[in-house]
Amino acid sequence: MHVIFHVDLNAFYVSCELIRHPELRGRPVVIAHDSKRSVVSTASYEARKLGIHSAMPLYMAKNKCADLIIIEPHFDYYHELSSRFFEILKKYSPYLEVASIDEGYLDLSERITSTHEQPYGIAEAIQREVYQTLGLTCSIGISPNKFLSKMASDMKKPMGITILTQSNIKQLLWPMDVGEMFGIGKKTALKLKKAGIMTIGDIAQRENYTILKQVLGNSALVFYHQANGKDNRKVQYEARQAKSVSNSETFENDLEGIDEIAEAFKPIADHLSDRAKKESLVANSIAITLKFDLTHSITRQMPLEYYTNNSEEIYSAALMLLRNVYNGEKVRLIGIGLNDVKSVNDVKEQLSIFDRIETPKEDNVDQIIKIFNKENLGLMKASDLLDKNS
Repeated sequence: MHVIFHVDLNAFYVSCELIRHPELRGRPVVIAHDSKRSVVSTASYEARKLGIHSAMPLYMAKNKCADLIIIEPHFDYYHELSSRFFEILKKYSPYLEVASIDEGYLDLSERITSTHEQPYGIAEAIQREVYQTLGLTCSIGISPNKFLSKMASDMKKPMGITILTQSNIKQLLWPMDVGEMFGIGKKTALKLKKAGIMTIGDIAQRENYTILKQVLGNSALVFYHQANGKDNRKVQYEARQAKSVSNSETFENDLEGIDEIAEAFKPIADHLSDRAKKESLVANSIAITLKFDLTHSITRQMPLEYYTNNSEEIYSAALMLLRNVYNGEKVRLIGIGLNDVKSVNDVKEQLSIFDRIETPKEDNVDQIIKIFNKENLGLMKASDLLDKNS
């Protein structure tokens, strides 16, 4: 018997801010930079009732609600609460897959088989502890697989618990609009509706499979099985690290000239470095993104033959990439990404495997990185190259 929970924090960014500003509860609130080109990161449920949603341009949200409250994002704060949230989930099962900053899958199969606990009772305990400890609410889907649990957690918000199994998918899942199926975007939903596939139940019908194949191609079989409640994917509970960490900023007034762009890169590099250090991550590949208008952007990446989360080294690599690609155009958005990310512990483990050095007694990230890089004799840092080229 498989019992999979999908635990999803409700309106996460807004909920984090309401902990600090309880006087705003019950009012239409969005998280966004208050500028012309900003988009909504998260909307409170009161704002959602007015038609405001994530990724909506901020000016449109303001048009829908004259009294809209806009709060600048505080991402370090959100990441801190997210980490504490996942630590709570791990207390209920070690088999945790982090899906994003505010949601995760828990495999409770082993626990329930051995203790004979009721899944609903465990879900209530999770909700209670998350709320009492963090002040955050969450919705939980309980199902025999990941797809159904994900769909179930969306059915009752906020603070809902939904059990979705083969016995009730015809009543609960099949009537849902095809655009509400996890993995189907707006454009694909429109194509399916034009072809006569209106609901998830329509996807589940064998007689519609030919049409499904025409629209979805090789993905058709996956969606067909999922619509019928079948999903063999396992909860990936092994310590998974994000392969990349990035940060970007959109500017109200376009940046013009390499000096202005270079100056704007500095706080982004600092923020990225702080975030990587807090999460004990290092990377050996740096990428930058420059967005010129709504349709034109470029991304360039360079590998490093050493690991780093140092702000100056990230900044130096970003500048080197900038000088190679910038052609004088005005820039609306800039971003920096750390790719091929590893945990500091993985770097330590690699050192131990090859038995080249002794692990430092003190758990100092910068020291570990420096020692690891010394083993790659003759390799140059991005900052070294930058000094020679400038």
